[in-house]
Amino acid sequence: AIKEDPLDFALWKSAKEGEISWEAPWGAGRPGWHIECSVMATKHLGETIDIHGGGQDLEFPHHENEIAQSEAKTGKTFANYWMHNGYVTIGDDNEKMSKSLGNFITAHELIQQVDPQVIRFLMATTQYRRPIRYSETVLQEAAVNLQRLHTAKENATFRLAQASSTLATDEADLATLLVLEERFVAEMDDDFNCANGITVVYELAKWLNTYSEREAVSEAVLTSALEKFAAWLQVFGIVFAAAGYLDEEVDQLIAERNQARKDKNFARSDEIRDLLKEQGIILEDTPQGTRWRREA
Repeated sequence: AIKEDPLDFALWKSAKEGEISWEAPWGAGRPGWHIECSVMATKHLGETIDIHGGGQDLEFPHHENEIAQSEAKTGKTFANYWMHNGYVTIGDDNEKMSKSLGNFITAHELIQQVDPQVIRFLMATTQYRRPIRYSETVLQEAAVNLQRLHTAKENATFRLAQASSTLATDEADLATLLVLEERFVAEMDDDFNCANGITVVYELAKWLNTYSEREAVSEAVLTSALEKFAAWLQVFGIVFAAAGYLDEEVDQLIAERNQARKDKNFARSDEIRDLLKEQGIILEDTPQGTRWRREA
C-alpha cells in the first residue's frame, strides 16, 4: 500500500514473489521488522519493560517505531529507560568496527593475545553511550593503568600486615575516604559516568600509595580503604585474583630470601628472586621491608 504520510511505516510487508509469506485479512505477507520486536518484547517481558538497550543506530527509526506501535496498542509506556550504546571504533580514523566493513576482531581472538581483564577494563571504563576506541595504543594504556591500580592494592595490602590495631584512627583520613566514596557514587549515578567514576578510583589508588608510605599506618583506615577499592573495581568487573604462587607461598619465599641475605647467602637470595620473577612476581626492597607485586 502507498503511505498516507511520509512518517508512516509498515506493520505488514506485502509478499514478493518467491518470499516466505502468510495469509492475512489484508493479504499475503509477513510482519514488518519493527512489529516483530514489539511482539517479542510484550509477549515475554510485559506491556511495559524497564530497560531497553540497543545501538545508537537503532534509535531512529526502529526504536521510535517500536514505541509508536506498542503504545498505540497498549496505551501504556513501552519502556521506562532507553540505553543506547556507542559504537566500537578501530584505528586512528575511528572507523566503525563492523562485519560488513571487514575491520573487526572478535573477543575470542583478542583474548589469545591480551589478558581478558585488560579488555574488560578498557570496555567497562568507557561510558556506555560513548564510542569505544580500539587500537593497540589504547589497549596498552589500559594495561598500564590496570597495573597501577594493582600495584596500589599490593602496596596497601603489604602495609596492612604491619598496620597497628591500636594506632589512633585519623578522622581526617576517614573523612577523605568518605568524600571519595560520595563522589564515586554520584558519578556512577549520573547515567553510569564511568570515565569520571574511574577517575575517583585513580585518586583512591594515589591516596593508598601515599598513605602506605607513612611510617605508621592504621589497620582500621587501611582496611576501610581497601574494601572501598575492591568494591569500586568490582563495579567495572575487575577482581585482582592470585595467580601462580599463593600469597602465603610468596611471603614464605620472601622470608626465606630475607634470612638468606642476613646469612650472606646471596646465591640463594638471587635464586629466590629469579624464581619469583619467572612467576611474574616483582620484588621491591624498601626501608619498610620487601614488597612484591604481580606483573599485569
